[in-house]
Amino acid sequence: MNIENNKISGRQLGRLIFYDFFALTTLLLPGMLAKEVGMDGFFALAAGCAAGYGLLLLVLVLIRRMRQAEQDYYMYLLEHFGKLLTIAILFIYLLTALFGAAYGLRFLCDITRQYLIRDTPAWLVLAVIALLAVYGLCAGLESRGRMYEILFWFVLLPIFFLFFLAVRNVEPDRWVPVFRAEGIPFMKNSYLVFAFFMSSAFLPMFTEGVSEHADVPRVLKQGFVFSVCVNLALFLVLTGIFGAPTVATMEEAVLTLTALVKVPGGFLERQDALLCGIWLVSVFAFVENALYYAVWCLKKISRKKESGWLLPGAGVFVYVLALCMYRSERFTSQLSRVYLRIAVPVLVGILLVAWILSVWRNKKQPWREQVPKEDASR
Repeated sequence: MNIENNKISGRQLGRLIFYDFFALTTLLLPGMLAKEVGMDGFFALAAGCAAGYGLLLLVLVLIRRMRQAEQDYYMYLLEHFGKLLTIAILFIYLLTALFGAAYGLRFLCDITRQYLIRDTPAWLVLAVIALLAVYGLCAGLESRGRMYEILFWFVLLPIFFLFFLAVRNVEPDRWVPVFRAEGIPFMKNSYLVFAFFMSSAFLPMFTEGVSEHADVPRVLKQGFVFSVCVNLALFLVLTGIFGAPTVATMEEAVLTLTALVKVPGGFLERQDALLCGIWLVSVFAFVENALYYAVWCLKKISRKKESGWLLPGAGVFVYVLALCMYRSERFTSQLSRVYLRIAVPVLVGILLVAWILSVWRNKKQPWREQVPKEDASR
């Protein structure tokens, strides 16, 4: 562990990023997939996760080349795209990160008011959570890395506990029928799953804050694969207990599951509140990460080394956007469509073009190095 050098270890990075792949996917995807394609949602989930893993591998290639050249992501983009295109790319990243932070904040407010404090106004809950997120980012990346490294076990162990209590109620007969979804709906839902794993596109922004000795590819692959396993297992547990038609009608099926499972002996009366805390912590971590990406983009665009007013300003903007999304379901749906139809393809395109330009430059570089040697021999 690095002490007071504003850098995190590889293990801390892997556990910090785990929440990006776990929080919203486990809460939203089971219901969405069961509603559209029934039990075939399991295969759509697997296909989308496989595509997300392919994206992660592409990002890891870029990260490796950045670390070899001792560059941050801004310098890497500047080298391959030029100044104007780099600023435009950062704006795309910024808008996507702000949407992700606001969406997570709005969803966290909904969970909090539904399961914890029902009578508290939404504007107040959103304000408190946004303030806590800004305060957490003020502490620095190293402090967040230590905190979520510890909280990881308070998330992991209750998940296993939940599976242990719930698996005995699974009825395998509920996992049929399968292979009934048509091609286009199946592909659309696989793409939807892929869109939920787009946090991989933001991972290069962490490179400057990670220790030089960290094994970044290994920890990121482990965090991703573990989150995928949890998602697949959870989908089977939910559909095995409730059935796909019932899961399709639930807003957050996994939170309903936490209220249904009972501890043998009845010595823990409110285990649902304890298990619900898993997702409260996870979604909050997702919001913090998205806000971190947004502030990183703002710092690079404005060429400021310190956050200054950028962090509070981003926090206020995310709060206002989340409040608008909370009060208007139509507005939320419109922003979600923009994200799915525009932001996701554009971000994937940016990564692909950056990789192609990097490969082309590496092939061209040896030719440039050989020319002076030939001239010198003459």
